[in-house]
Amino acid sequence: MTLLQVVLQYLACATGYNFQWMIRKNTTEILDHDGVPDRLVQRAYRDLARIHRWLGDTNLIVRAISQDPLPVHRILDVGCATGLVLEEVGRRLGVEVVGVDINPHPRIAAPVPILRADAMCDPLPFADVAFCMHLGHHLCERDLARLIRNVGRFCRRFILLDLVRHPFPLALFRLFIAPFVCPIDAEDGQRSIRRSFTPIELRSITASALAGSAGSFRQLVAPLHIRQVIDISYANAVRYPVSSVSQPLPDRCSVYS
Repeated sequence: MTLLQVVLQYLACATGYNFQWMIRKNTTEILDHDGVPDRLVQRAYRDLARIHRWLGDTNLIVRAISQDPLPVHRILDVGCATGLVLEEVGRRLGVEVVGVDINPHPRIAAPVPILRADAMCDPLPFADVAFCMHLGHHLCERDLARLIRNVGRFCRRFILLDLVRHPFPLALFRLFIAPFVCPIDAEDGQRSIRRSFTPIELRSITASALAGSAGSFRQLVAPLHIRQVIDISYANAVRYPVSSVSQPLPDRCSVYS
């Protein structure tokens, strides 16, 4: 048996699947359910913020925005949850930030403005750059395309960072992350990977969402498939007005801070 065969066999055992498991398994995650106590939600999102830091997700977002060729005055986090990552990004870049989530947790949120809104269809606050972490896999193909199109109405750039449906990240998560985080994250992390898109799928969804526009995108897949990034530039996007620091927020959004 070759070394490659040994590795593949090990991964099949570690993930509990053979390589036919690549069909997307869209199982709802625990944190997506209503009624989870705030103390558990708070701990789960704190652990998630640490995971983003350990894996370099937060650094990637900060670096990508800091290298933007145009001035960045406001950043929008789409699906920001409790806003912990957004708070760190804003602090490190020294710019105005605002978050959007369909189900915010105001009692346990970080001290950043967070708006209740459905980012697929609701009006959003204007920003230079928007980003989202691990939101795409929560949506079906059609809804993810709707999200991409709607963000482009309010931002000139959208950085979408997500997981990859592949045995490597699932095995690595089970071995090196799940034992060190809360039980909710240990379970949800595995569900997230199984319901994520492959790079080919995500590229196809993005291309479909931008079809007919002059928008363009780049895709990056990290080694061992630990993450993938879609970096979208919207052509003729509305620019965030620099002079409008106190810009009114959309009427259909509720604000928490």
